[in-house]
Amino acid sequence: MRGPEAVKRLAGDGFPRAAPAPGTFAGAGSSSPFREERPLADPGERDLIAALRRKDVAALAEVLARFGGAMATLARGMLREPAEAQDVVEEALVRVHEAGPGFRGERGLKTWVLRITANLCRDRLRRRRFTAASLDGPGPVDDPGLRFDPVAGWDERLDQRAMAARLDAAVARLPAEQRDAVLLRHRLELSYEEIGGTLGVPLGTVKSRLARALVALRAELKEWDA
Repeated sequence: MRGPEAVKRLAGDGFPRAAPAPGTFAGAGSSSPFREERPLADPGERDLIAALRRKDVAALAEVLARFGGAMATLARGMLREPAEAQDVVEEALVRVHEAGPGFRGERGLKTWVLRITANLCRDRLRRRRFTAASLDGPGPVDDPGLRFDPVAGWDERLDQRAMAARLDAAVARLPAEQRDAVLLRHRLELSYEEIGGTLGVPLGTVKSRLARALVALRAELKEWDA
C-alpha cells in the first residue's frame, strides 16, 4: 500500500465529516463546545486545518498533495532506504489524521507535518541494529540536493556524477543532527525558523549545526576546489 492508497484506507474509519454545528469551533472534539482560537502561522491554511481538526479524511489527500514530496524527501534523506521512507510517509499521514484535532496552527502546517515525519524517522533509526551490511555505509541517494558547478574542462556529466557521489558520501558521514539540518535547508529549502520547528530546537542551534556541517563538508571536499 502506497501514497494515495493509505488515504483511501482511512476513508472507511467512520470519522465525522459533517461541518461543525453553529456556535462551535471547527475542530471541536473536546467536552467543551468552545476552544481558544490561536493565530495561525499561515491564514491561507485555515480551511485545511479546520478539516484536519474535525478528522475529515478527505483533508489527507490535500496534505499529501501539498507536502507529500517534502515528506518523502525528508524520510529518504534520514533513512536512506526508499521503501522504508515510503512506509514512514504513510505512517505520518495516519498520525496527522489522529492528531489533527489537537493541532493549533502556531508553527504552520508544513512544519508540523514534517516534524511528525522526522520524529517517525528517528524512531526507526533508534530501532535499527548494526549489522555487517550497515557497516558498508549508507547507499547513495538519487540527488543529494546540494548544487555545485562543474570544473572547467571536464566532461560535465562525468564531473557531476563524481561530485554528487563525493558530496553525498560526505553528507552521510556528518553527525545525524547536522545531516538532518543540511537536508532540510539545502534539499527542502526550509527557513531557519521552519527547520527549528521541524527538529524541535532553537534558532541558534539550527544555525550552529549548519555552520559546523559546512565546515566539515568544505574540509571533505577541499580537493575539488583546487
